[in-house]
Parts: sequence; structure tokens; C-alpha cells
Amino acid sequence: MGLKDSLTKSITTINVKTNNFMEQSKYKTYISTLEDEIQKLKLQAGTIAYDRWKRGEDAKAELEGIFQAISGKYDEIRIQEEKIQKLYEEEQQILGTAPSGSVTPESAGNAVFCSQCGTR
Repeated sequence: MGLKDSLTKSITTINVKTNNFMEQSKYKTYISTLEDEIQKLKLQAGTIAYDRWKRGEDAKAELEGIFQAISGKYDEIRIQEEKIQKLYEEEQQILGTAPSGSVTPESAGNAVFCSQCGTR
């Protein structure tokens, strides 16, 4: 491989990794926002349930909407996680670096290299 090819490959790698990092950061920030919203909705549901119980009232109708909102936010988190996984797979395909079967963004955590195959 010549110098030109090596530089081209390095620039492509930097571009792909930078773009994917930015996109993954957006998805992860959105997931974090959704998780915060879920926690607030759970707190709201608990407060409503306790207040109604204390007064001897039924809170089922009021809680149903909150529970549906929570469920919808969990569905959206799954969609965002799928997008992150797709970006990871596309990056591997573009760069031609197939990690060992056990390496995923979730399992890698903060690791820089796979402890089994050495993949970055």
C-alpha cells in the first residue's frame, strides 16, 4: 500500500469515526433525556397513586395515560438503541473491521480494544 492509499484510508477512518461519534452522541443524549422523563413520570404516577389511595379514590384512569407515556418512551429508547447499533455495524462494514462476535458498543463499554481479539 502506497503513501497515498494509506493517507486516504486514514482520512476515511477519521471521517467515519467522527461522524458516527457525533451521531451516537445525539442518540445517547436523546436516550438520557427520555430516561429523565420516564423517571419524572414514574414519580408523578407514584404521587398521584398515593394521593388517590389516601383519599380512598380510584386513580386507574389518571394513571393509564401516564403509563402509556412511559411505555412510549421505552419504545423510543429501543429505537434509538437500534440506530446506535446500526451505526456501529455500518462503521465496521465501511472500515472493513469485523470485531469478534462478542464485541458490541454495549459490551465494549469504555474499553478501547477488545480483550479477546484486539479490535479497536
